[in-house]
Formats: sequence, C-alpha cells, structure tokens
Amino acid sequence: MAAMSVRFARHNGHGNESRMPKHLVLTLVVGVTLFGFSSAALADPDIDGLTFELKSSATKAAPPLPDPSDFPVQLVLDDDNAEAVFGLAGSEARQFLWFNQFTNPREFVLREIWVLFPGPGDVPPGGSIELLVYLDPDGDPANGAQLLGAYPEVIQAADGFNFSVYPLPAPLSIDAGGDVLIGVVNRYFTPGTPPPTLPAALDTTASLDRSYFALWSGDVPPSPDLASADTIDVLDGQTSGNFMIRGFGTSIAPVPTLSSWGVLIFIALVAVAGVSLARLRLG
Repeated sequence: MAAMSVRFARHNGHGNESRMPKHLVLTLVVGVTLFGFSSAALADPDIDGLTFELKSSATKAAPPLPDPSDFPVQLVLDDDNAEAVFGLAGSEARQFLWFNQFTNPREFVLREIWVLFPGPGDVPPGGSIELLVYLDPDGDPANGAQLLGAYPEVIQAADGFNFSVYPLPAPLSIDAGGDVLIGVVNRYFTPGTPPPTLPAALDTTASLDRSYFALWSGDVPPSPDLASADTIDVLDGQTSGNFMIRGFGTSIAPVPTLSSWGVLIFIALVAVAGVSLARLRLG
C-alpha cells in the first residue's frame, strides 16, 4: 500500500459563496484541528521525510521462538506479525538507526540477534547492514548509551515473513546495570540511491513504546554514539509500534560461594588432610 499524503486547497475568495450553518462550521474547525494533531508526528521539521506504510499480513513470522532450554533469555517486543514498514522516503531518505529498548533481565550472554526485514520492494536482498548493541544505565537513549558491540552483516531474507538470524561471532556478555538496546543501520543506502528506503518491519498491534529511531545529518557514523545523534525519538504517535528486532541469550552461571560456616569446615578439612599426610610420611 502506498504511503498517503493529504493536501488542502486554498479558497481564492472569488465566485459565489453559500452560507454554512454555524454548527457545521464548528464541526469542520474541530475536525481539521484534530487532524492536524494526529498528523503532527509526520510533520515535525526535525524528522521531515519520516513515513510508514501499512502492509497487512496473515502469516506469522518464522522461525518460531527458540526453546527456552536453548535460550533462556529472550528479548522480544513483537507479536510475530509485521503490519507496517517504516523509514525515510523521498529527498530525506538516508541511513538511520532503528532499535528496541529491552528490559535487562539479569547479567547474561547475548548469542543471537534476529531481524525481520520487509519484502524486496522495501529492502535489497544482500544489502549491507550493521547490528548494534548498547547498554543504557539510566534507561534514556536520548542522552547516550554504552556501545557494547557492532557487527557488519547483510540482509539474509527480504520477504516480510522470515527473520534474518545472526549468531554473534563471539558471545557478548552484558551486565545487569541498565536496559539493553539492539538496533540496525541500513548501511546499503547512500545519498542518491533510489528506493527501496523503508527497511524497518513494524508490529503495530499493541505498541510498548520501546522502539526508537536515531538520525544524523548524514550517514550514520561508524560505531555511532547515541549522544551525537541529531534526533532520537520513540515511536509513540501515528506510527507507534514495535520493531521486529529480537535478542536471544543464555544465563551466566553464578560462581559458587561458601558461607562463613562453609569456610570454617573447608579449613578444618584441609587441616585434617594435612595432618594425615604428615603422619603417613613420618610412618
């Protein structure tokens, strides 16, 4: 479905005019005002060019969620269905970062990142992307976050149904002190590149207000610092939803510790073993 635009015609003041009932005039004024508020998210001059398209799908994304015994840590916001695509179109199309903010369950090891991309009309199969992982201690991405890992990859599947699955080259240990941010940059896009330019699959069923986008004046810089972005905003208006980005990991086994009584017993056992060994040598 093509993105929709709305234009208003300006009355030139000439010709015959008919009087309208006051209640109808009031209704039109209220309606136009409400429309203006509902469209504000797309008219913000700082994010001019922001757009999305509804693309209904009755097919759940694949593969299904992995077994919790394999990945006990599962960072997921979406409901398996992408109903829209999101991006920057027209003259404003450029590289940008879209990411999800996940509540950190505990200290864990991130092992895989899954991303659902729209069909080939919206992204190029095999196009270069970059996966980014941050730790955000204060839960506010707008003032920056600690970059933990950056991974150059390519789009594996571009059909709106199959997740591209990216095992990390090395497991990434993540501390418990803050939210986990996992995002994607459309590195394949360079200025002057024609469409497709709407790379982010969006679940619009029940937004959790934890999906963000970040813009820079040009290309997204290498190893981007969120604090340097020109714009960071959450999808909470007309384009609200959850990006189809997931993370899967395993728990870090706790290091066994001894209580004070356990330490005393251990020392006593070592002492008894030492005395027994000395006796054997003297005998």
